[in-house]
Amino acid sequence: MRICGLDVATKTGWCIADGNAYQTGLFDAGKIGKRKVSCEAERNANFRQWLWSLIKTGDVQAVAIERRAVANMKKKVKDPVTGKVVVKEVTNDATAATLSYLNNCAQEVCFSLNVPFQIVAVQSWRKSFLGDLKPDPKKEEDWKDVAKRVCQMMKIQAKSKDAAEAAGVAFWLQTQMKLQRAQAPAGGLFDMGEAL
Repeated sequence: MRICGLDVATKTGWCIADGNAYQTGLFDAGKIGKRKVSCEAERNANFRQWLWSLIKTGDVQAVAIERRAVANMKKKVKDPVTGKVVVKEVTNDATAATLSYLNNCAQEVCFSLNVPFQIVAVQSWRKSFLGDLKPDPKKEEDWKDVAKRVCQMMKIQAKSKDAAEAAGVAFWLQTQMKLQRAQAPAGGLFDMGEAL
């Protein structure tokens, strides 16, 4: 079964997996060819058209989408009372809105194509894909670096960190589907189903 894992953002990591074969890539919704999009509406339409095409031409039968999460950023600001520069956590509202829209758009494309999809929390797919591996502080790694390292160990060609994370999302979906098949009740002699 061909499945797709998505790490949705303006630069979306994607992975189409079929058994042990993984194909990964990165799509930049902010560009059409070498030209930057002119507005948010053009970016959104660009993303929708690309994803529609990926699912249709890739003959994708199920999709996993990483649940959107926007971490607060740390920003140095001047405290108006003391005049001292302090580090403050701020939410980037524009980024949050973009991620929310693109994530919902991915769900809408799957729904309109009648392709089943699941939303997965980052902690869930990372536990499945990375196991007990953690970022190495000596190498100044982050979680995306660890996903890239696992892809190298599994011989999955992922040129970007976002594509490596999409491979992790796809791996998680494959694991979930295997578990569901294993837990499904045995059918009758003439039931439609997958031969083992």
